[in-house]
Amino acid sequence: MGMNNDLHTDVVVVGGGVAGLTAAQLLRRAGHHVTLIDAADPGGRARVDRRGDVLFNRGPRALYLGGDAHRLLRALDVPLSGGPPSTEAFARRGDLVGELPAGAVSLARTPLLRARGKAAIARFMAAFGRVRADELGDETFGAWLDGRGLPDDAHEVVEMLSRVATYANAPDVASADMVVAQMQRAFRDGVRYLDGGWQTIVDALARGLVLERGAVESVVDDGGSVRVVRADGVDVCARACVLAVGTPDTAARLLARPAFSVGPPVEAACLELATSVAPKRALLFGLDRPLYLSTHSNAARLAPDGVHVVHVARYLAPDEQHDPAAARAELEAHAVCAGLTSATTLDARYLHRMTVAGGLAIARTGGLRGRPSVDDAAVPGVFLAGDWVGPTGHLLDAAMASAEVAAGRAARAVGRATLTAR
Repeated sequence: MGMNNDLHTDVVVVGGGVAGLTAAQLLRRAGHHVTLIDAADPGGRARVDRRGDVLFNRGPRALYLGGDAHRLLRALDVPLSGGPPSTEAFARRGDLVGELPAGAVSLARTPLLRARGKAAIARFMAAFGRVRADELGDETFGAWLDGRGLPDDAHEVVEMLSRVATYANAPDVASADMVVAQMQRAFRDGVRYLDGGWQTIVDALARGLVLERGAVESVVDDGGSVRVVRADGVDVCARACVLAVGTPDTAARLLARPAFSVGPPVEAACLELATSVAPKRALLFGLDRPLYLSTHSNAARLAPDGVHVVHVARYLAPDEQHDPAAARAELEAHAVCAGLTSATTLDARYLHRMTVAGGLAIARTGGLRGRPSVDDAAVPGVFLAGDWVGPTGHLLDAAMASAEVAAGRAARAVGRATLTAR
């Protein structure tokens, strides 16, 4: 490649998802010249699709309050208006639907638990906030939960709550430190659905950034700098690089290195609905099946008045194969249990296999502390970011926490110098 065709910058960020946008925005605000590369529009999996006057979030999205993502978004002046989910939650076991026990009154009257299960849930919830999640990295959540000795019905409720908090359906491999910490945060601080969906986050983080469109073929050491080799023949050279692509397999391929040791991706099948009536049950979870339903437009502006945006999902087990027609029918049946029918549906979109997170924190590799580090690229000057990177958090928290660390490493690698054309 002739050097006259190269672009030169202080830091190049590969990947325009939330992790890449966060790293690029932090570096830009610190005064560095940053070039962001992605073949697609900014946002990655966080992009929102407009269908007429309705916004679909590409699956259910909730901002966990009190975590690293919430802290960084506020520091970066990202608007976070919106509200919490409905406080009236229901669950179903087969055709039996009852209140989800959220307090003494609902616990006493729910038909989903027998007397022994109700007492066990009360004891479990009273002690759960004191559990030291950071000590559980080498244990699967399934093994940890089995050790609580809960009756079957109470065990089922806790396992359902773990799916809702983590979007993951892998108790036999997921590390207990991640799952317990995520549940504790959800119970303690709550979540928020955002006005305008997650496009609000994407648009705010992308503001002021220089985006270079193009497919990246590799990221290599270039004798004291980093070269990002692009398919269009115009490479980008920088003193440092933040590699923030969506999956560990993509990162390993671009770096020409062995695969990263991570857990399976977190995936879900999703049905997005715009309806003419509100569901009778705004929140409805599955106990014996890994199902979810939530009315997001109750809390966030996603549609005109009189139109309701409802997300229905099935949390997929690792490597689960599911038939599209049967999976969609199951989600539609779950919506019927919430009070919706085809007659009330104005628009619908089925997403057969959505990637929720690039890699699950697993007990076999030590939980959160066993995930790849931002320094594990094995190419000098390249730092990793993503929801599968670093010892902190899950989902958006992991993506943004690792981006913050990677941006700091890149800034130190650049120092005060500005990269100039050779």
